[in-house]
Amino acid sequence: MLLGGCGMFGGGSTVEPPAELVDFEPVARIDELWSIDAGRGPDRMFLRLAPALERDVLYVTDTRGRVQALTAATGKQVWERKLQLEVTSGVGVGDGLVLVGTGKGVVVALDRNTGNEQWRAQAASEILAPPAAESGVTVAQSVDGKISAFSSATGKRLWVFERTEPALSLRGTASPVTVGDAVLTGFASGKLAAIGLRDGRALWEIPVAQPQGRSEIERLVDVDAPVLLAGRLLVSAAYQGKIVAVNLENGRLLWSRDISTYSAMSADGGNVYVSDDRGHVYALDLRSGATIWKQEQLQGRRPSAPAVVGPAVAVGDLDGYVHWLARDDGRFLVRERAARDPILVTPLADGATLYVAAQNGELSALRYQPRTP
Repeated sequence: MLLGGCGMFGGGSTVEPPAELVDFEPVARIDELWSIDAGRGPDRMFLRLAPALERDVLYVTDTRGRVQALTAATGKQVWERKLQLEVTSGVGVGDGLVLVGTGKGVVVALDRNTGNEQWRAQAASEILAPPAAESGVTVAQSVDGKISAFSSATGKRLWVFERTEPALSLRGTASPVTVGDAVLTGFASGKLAAIGLRDGRALWEIPVAQPQGRSEIERLVDVDAPVLLAGRLLVSAAYQGKIVAVNLENGRLLWSRDISTYSAMSADGGNVYVSDDRGHVYALDLRSGATIWKQEQLQGRRPSAPAVVGPAVAVGDLDGYVHWLARDDGRFLVRERAARDPILVTPLADGATLYVAAQNGELSALRYQPRTP
């Protein structure tokens, strides 16, 4: 059984009411560079159809299998392919391929430059996270806890890594991250694993969180957030669990914090930024895990994962607003409504430009401009 954010997006009495937006004096302005309808959005399916950015090109998909390449500067279409499939993952890019996954476990690989289909391959089950590709190997994680690897050239299956998953979990999976000869990913069991890219063997495995409580819901400890790489440091997080930092080479624990999240994290040279499951946004010291600041005024507004953009950390919210917070102390710098639907997907940052995808399929490019005194 899969839960849409553990009932967080339902209408039950346990849902925390969103905080009212606070008034403040903005110190910057936001310019909309362009905005387009990128296709049919996931709306209340609570999929996270995240776009991908590579070499000044944005790659986007919609739930009907329309995949597009857009010029990042203008939003103009470079190419388009209609797969006639129910796409349930965001877009992955690697090995010259654009990759998407479907509700029936199909991985589709398109040529990055032309959009021509290169191959299709069958994974174990529904794919909710973007596939990844590096060094000739494409990997996809399915909701049953299996990692399937394919040849990036042909789509031939190379190996399958399997872990037993609990009967109850959040609706989502971690996005596999490739680094060197390893695949790093988390599981609904609360564990983080490093897997050999070439042969699928387990290199190491550590618990990010341990199930606690009597009910199945209380014992949810999904590692749905993709791992964050910061130099030789790996940061991972679990719902109803912890954020942990480990040594990338041997999996040795360096620090941990009792913060619950299912969203991606971001980092700059000194801090890790995270939105927790109550809507609080944190900056944590990358070396020690100590709290640098905590912004509580977005509680219940379901802020997206943070993106580092210029001097700010940007998060979207359930009403389509994007909030820019100061990286040094978390104060509000400026706010802009980018859409009328929730923004669940992590915004994509490129310098001072932020690409924001809403659940209704609207995709916008926003530019942060400091105000001159």
